[in-house]
Amino acid sequence: MKRLTFLFAFALAATASAAPYESSGIADWTTPPAPTKEPTFKPPVAKRVRLPNGLAVLVVENHALPIVSMSLVVPTAGTAYDPKDKPGIAAFTADMLDEGVAGMTAIQIAQEEDRLGATITLGAGVDAARISVSTLTATLDSTIDLLAKIVSQPAFDPADFSRVAGDRATALELRRDRPREVASLVLAGALFGIDSAYGHPGAGVRESFKSISLADLKSFYAARWNPAAITLVVAGDVDSRKVVDKLNAVLGKWQAPGAKPARIKGTPSKPGARLQLVDRPNAPQSDVRIGIVGIDRKDARYYAFEVMANVLGGGFTSRLNQRLREQLGITYGIGAGMDWRLQPGPFSISSAIVAAETGHGIAEALAIVTDLAAKDVPAAELDKAKQNMIRALPAEFATNAETAAAFANLAMHGLPDTWFARYADQVRKVTAADVRAVAKAAIPSGKLVISVVGDMAKVRADLDKLGLGTAAMHDPYGNALP
Repeated sequence: MKRLTFLFAFALAATASAAPYESSGIADWTTPPAPTKEPTFKPPVAKRVRLPNGLAVLVVENHALPIVSMSLVVPTAGTAYDPKDKPGIAAFTADMLDEGVAGMTAIQIAQEEDRLGATITLGAGVDAARISVSTLTATLDSTIDLLAKIVSQPAFDPADFSRVAGDRATALELRRDRPREVASLVLAGALFGIDSAYGHPGAGVRESFKSISLADLKSFYAARWNPAAITLVVAGDVDSRKVVDKLNAVLGKWQAPGAKPARIKGTPSKPGARLQLVDRPNAPQSDVRIGIVGIDRKDARYYAFEVMANVLGGGFTSRLNQRLREQLGITYGIGAGMDWRLQPGPFSISSAIVAAETGHGIAEALAIVTDLAAKDVPAAELDKAKQNMIRALPAEFATNAETAAAFANLAMHGLPDTWFARYADQVRKVTAADVRAVAKAAIPSGKLVISVVGDMAKVRADLDKLGLGTAAMHDPYGNALP
């Protein structure tokens, strides 16, 4: 111990005076520097153009490194546009686009990505399908050529369809082993209606998936993947004029049959029973979702709502996490947030709670929500939440990929490209009264719906004591039981 103390003291003495090669100008490293003035962050600026076929292009130049990222968003091709009798078509269609294109197999596409040092990923969210691309500046033109083939010339080969269908069907069979997914699906179905645009499982349902045909995917692609509805964001080491010329030469020629498809217009909520349960025997913890249909993305209360969500469950120091994790020790973590969509989407509190404490944990969460609507947030806590949000903004642009995704999200919601420039000022304006008012109006604890996937033999008695009414039971896949 004496030797360790001596070595530690020696190390401090050695750092007390700057070494000959030290260029920081700091003479004493043992004294923390005083805080400086908070720097002003200026979000990147995007240049917007539109190709002759209607495809919108945003370019954000960043020459720090010779790399480029792209984000392509199709707001009319998300799972909300699935036919009611065949859920899963949108996600299946997006999955098929890179399984083969004109003159190239799936293996050849993968080999070309490796040769270019590029990564191209596809998927369908609720409101939109997306393609994310990362590549090198040196191979950007060839990567754009490959992207153009994937998005505009998919082969939809029958053999590829059968193979991908098998993979997706297996994933649906295994849904019973993903309790977090099941809890979320059950909550969505309870809030919006299981057959609605926002309420059905976007990946599909086991029972109806087998009815999806290759012709269904071709029809969905032809109707929904229209360049006039698409926005492509390019961020990185590019010359704006040159990259637009390249995109115009390959994607500008893409034409789709029919008119530009309409975006989703309405997803009325249809809240069912407040307590939605799935029995998972012997589960050591319960996957819990507590939610309600939130406000519209363009609602004037957006900033107050986000501050409220940050106070409630937006980080490690949030009220929910401090109470259920730090004080009670009944969960590894709990969070709350809004899934912002083209129409009002779900606001949810999410956690996995130790089985024996499930009812207790839910009661505590509901009490915290009630308190947030009843009392003003103390000034120090309010300021902390707002600073958390403001200081997190630069991280939205930490990489080219994140920059592209940030601007793609604006495009999907129909928000101006300059939206980020006013974000911090709008957050600073939020008051404690604003937070209390939006909590009271938008997330009343008495109307929150609770979805629980857990061992009912262990948790049901405590859940019944919460006074949430008659429970609706579901099977392990999330399907309602008679």
